[in-house]
Amino acid sequence: MATEEGPTPMNSEREELTAQRTADGSFTLHSLRFNQAYHSRHGAVTESLHVFLHAGFNHCIDGQTAPKPLRILELGLGTGLNALLTYSAWNAVPAARRPALEYVALEPHPLSSETLTEMALATDAGVSDAHVNALHDRHGAERHQVQWEDGARFVRLLQGWQEFAASETGTFDLIYYDAFAPDSQPELWAEERFKEAHELLNIGGMLVTYCSKGAVRRAMQSAGLVVEKLPGPPGKREMLRATRPDAENVPLKRFNVRVYFFLMDGTTRGDVMGDRVLVSDEIIAGRRFTKWPGGGLEFGEGPGDCARREALEELGQPISLGPLVHATASFVRSAWRPDEQVLCHYYVARLDAAPTFRVTQELFDFEAGAKQSFRWVNLEKFEEGALSFATDREAWRAFTASNKVR
Repeated sequence: MATEEGPTPMNSEREELTAQRTADGSFTLHSLRFNQAYHSRHGAVTESLHVFLHAGFNHCIDGQTAPKPLRILELGLGTGLNALLTYSAWNAVPAARRPALEYVALEPHPLSSETLTEMALATDAGVSDAHVNALHDRHGAERHQVQWEDGARFVRLLQGWQEFAASETGTFDLIYYDAFAPDSQPELWAEERFKEAHELLNIGGMLVTYCSKGAVRRAMQSAGLVVEKLPGPPGKREMLRATRPDAENVPLKRFNVRVYFFLMDGTTRGDVMGDRVLVSDEIIAGRRFTKWPGGGLEFGEGPGDCARREALEELGQPISLGPLVHATASFVRSAWRPDEQVLCHYYVARLDAAPTFRVTQELFDFEAGAKQSFRWVNLEKFEEGALSFATDREAWRAFTASNKVR
């Protein structure tokens, strides 16, 4: 991205970067690896203030009746401009209204001080050089922590989004979603990422991003977030702000029919049915769950058809379906999409042949890159508390009481 002054070559550990002055006089970096600028050419500071500070930080502060701790997560620390502007804005809040602040930034490829030498970050963000240097100190450290001032702490993690989402147990009030654009990093704009964001946010917590593509907005909505279109910064017509709603207050819009099966040990080819049933350990939206095999009903199929299809997709081999054991009789709201009412069916099933899929004895014993593994569990010894979802526990009670497998 050429400017009036032209690009300035710079060194980088992992990629070629060029420093460029943007329309408001502040600097950005251009990445040859992603063919993307870290900030808008219409104004780096202008964009950050508009998208992340005004629509995010200020919105959180203005909504507080009394100061309470504020926890922010940033995807893509980059030059640190968003973090430094946030610190500057936080420091300007009157002491009586200023919340305790923890700012966690994810950056798998942190920039070195050498790379940032020709950028005027301190001037652009309205902070001191010492603040900039502290932010980027200990280049390459797995975890770098800075105590900015009393009540403000910065943490930089050498992690990407997926790794962080799979391990983090805390929640946040605000997420700055500042990844490179979807055409450069499409995996970071998928529905699964926003399901993870949903789980990382407190109820009422917000995610703000410069991206306003329809596919991104729909992915957010499918993940259960309530999405607003807001006026964008210079050069962009719109931006997005997404909020994790209180599920109980979300109007219902549709049904979601789910079909699961209790797969018994043994086959339909004359083997004696065993005393074990198959459970599925899965990672969904970065969290671990134990559940019964199965999934969602598709148009054009009945519940039995769905169970057979799901068996082929998950196990890789067919099943013979027995009787329906349980169907949800009470109202259930989706854990992922609060505007959906869930209806669940549970069948007894057996294999048509000896199992060819992988079965393990360990919890969450995934093969490399996999997010699902299977275990046989003993009918008499299995505890319903091991199941993650209330509907699965209710179905298990009906299953064990039915005597249809004895």
